[in-house]
Amino acid sequence: MSFHNHILTIKGVSFSYNGHREVLSDINFSLSKGELLGIIGPNGSGKTTLLKVISGILKPNKGNIFFQGQDLNNFSIEKIAKFISVVPQDTWVTFNFKVKEVVFMGRLPYISRLKGETLEDYRISREAMKKTQSLPLSENNIQEISGGERQRVFMAKALAQTPQLLLLDEFTSHLDLNFRYEMLNLLNEGLPLLLKIKHLSLMKKRIIIDSLLLLVEKLYLFYSRWQWINPP
Repeated sequence: MSFHNHILTIKGVSFSYNGHREVLSDINFSLSKGELLGIIGPNGSGKTTLLKVISGILKPNKGNIFFQGQDLNNFSIEKIAKFISVVPQDTWVTFNFKVKEVVFMGRLPYISRLKGETLEDYRISREAMKKTQSLPLSENNIQEISGGERQRVFMAKALAQTPQLLLLDEFTSHLDLNFRYEMLNLLNEGLPLLLKIKHLSLMKKRIIIDSLLLLVEKLYLFYSRWQWINPP
């Protein structure tokens, strides 16, 4: 199998919850370095499930997920977290941590039990907060800021993981339009993204999606940018 220029390859992936109704069925696609892939489909079509399978939260019932040629089925979720990070749709935190503590959780995959955290871990966390404009919130309690501010904090947490691939689960839902574009363009600076979206309007004018994955009732269609901008 050739993995030339592909940072992520999904090969025949299927998934069902508790062995019942199949949510994903024989999904196949690849993502190249620096590419932005949009995932779209109706509620219940498996968009969030696919992101969870790629990030190692769920294991596929069939098929393989290759990251830079390595089969993720052989990796622990802790190891996967060193190169794939997720910005979740739900950013509510049960415990009232300070913002800076939530962002610093992105460094946990790298922290040794013996050596503990380093100055470099703190530097990376601070830089991630600066990039997402969440540094002024660093001393605030996470439960006391707005939904849009929490999404910025979770973007910072994801960046603090120093990922090679970023998965975004409708992360723009609480952000104003201009900030959505600003953050997506920032995140996509050389970093491959998988973005779950509700509708195509997000991609108009300023967001360039390189390819589009449409999920509908266990079926899927994969389009290059040329194919979905210039339909037959």
